[in-house]
Amino acid sequence: MIHNRTLRIFFVYMTFFLIVSLTCVNLAAGCSKKPAKSPPKSSDSEKKESSALKKLQSGTESVIKEYEKTYLIQTAPPPKAPTTPKKPEESQEKTQSKQQEQGEKEGEDKKEKEGDQGQEKSSQNQTTATQPNWPKLEKDIAKIHEQWNGFQSEAIKSGASLEMINDFSDTLNKLTMTLTRQELYEGLLAVNDLYGKTIDFEKLFKTKSPPDTKKILYYGRVATYKILNNDDIGAKEAMDSALMTWETVKPQVKDTTEASKMEFALKELSQAIKEKDPNLIKIKAQIGEKNAQDVIKSMEKSK
Repeated sequence: MIHNRTLRIFFVYMTFFLIVSLTCVNLAAGCSKKPAKSPPKSSDSEKKESSALKKLQSGTESVIKEYEKTYLIQTAPPPKAPTTPKKPEESQEKTQSKQQEQGEKEGEDKKEKEGDQGQEKSSQNQTTATQPNWPKLEKDIAKIHEQWNGFQSEAIKSGASLEMINDFSDTLNKLTMTLTRQELYEGLLAVNDLYGKTIDFEKLFKTKSPPDTKKILYYGRVATYKILNNDDIGAKEAMDSALMTWETVKPQVKDTTEASKMEFALKELSQAIKEKDPNLIKIKAQIGEKNAQDVIKSMEKSK
């Protein structure tokens, strides 16, 4: 009996010892594990500027201006100066010799022939002036393709989504195809859309001024291009977007003078679009673009 009791006590103590030992081992193992670190979140202070993006955006703007130059000549040409008919001068001599008359007639025939040739040449020059420089545009757009190829990997590393990458590529391809078909208006809209997408990429990098400031430029151009193509609804939507974007940017502009000029410029462009006068729209759009550029410069200086 005593022997059996001793064995039972021994087994109880051994069981208790094993339980305590296992508990300590588990606690020690748990304490030794460090909590998993969450991936570092990128902050504005960690962002860096992208020289590749600046070149891409600059190249896109150059192509916009090349398209725009011809588009404005076609849709908002400067008014022609009125021509004053010349009064026929009274001849001091009432009679002329037959020889003089014959000579004058021959001279007139020659001038008329030369005039027809000159008029034909002038007409050809005028037609050329109202068409874009397609070879130059092809060269400039090819350069954008190269710049985009060099920037894609940097964009992805900085957090660009696959959708952003594909959207830019699709728009660039669309622009190139309008070049092949020599479509001025469609090409102008496409290259401006491309500019708008570079602004979206800017939000992934460090910038000296808020990217949305350039969205005002983008929407203002869309409004101008569309109203000059008789797209009233599209122009109004773009102008409304420009005004709404300005409301978000305005509180960040420290230079009150530049802010005031920008405010008036947008309102006057909006009014010009309602008036539908091509030259008024062109002038107000150019003033608005200059003021937007001045706002960007003032914000960059204040940083």
